[in-house]
Amino acid sequence: MAEKNIVQVKMFLKALCEKQNLILNNDEDHVNSIAEGLMEMYNSLGYYCCPCREAWGDRKNDRDIICPCDYCKPDVAEFGQCYCGLFVSEDSQGKELGSIPDRRDDALCP
Repeated sequence: MAEKNIVQVKMFLKALCEKQNLILNNDEDHVNSIAEGLMEMYNSLGYYCCPCREAWGDRKNDRDIICPCDYCKPDVAEFGQCYCGLFVSEDSQGKELGSIPDRRDDALCP
């Protein structure tokens, strides 16, 4: 597995936004922080596991939290942001983000 660098992670995020009609938070510091977490997860696990959640460390059990996670679009629709605040709604762009409830069922967590 070839390791990813921050430029490759940002290219991945840009492609995700275009392909899945997601909006990246315009808070560059926040995006950089999450992108670094995604890079670390990819380089240790081999996939872009959400850095804001506790992972099992295997793709099968972490499938629901691989970026963009299964909860991303419902979170953005309801709260204006995903759990990480990486993706936001158009209305939330530029606003200060807070924490939101985790939709992930406890039974899916390690």
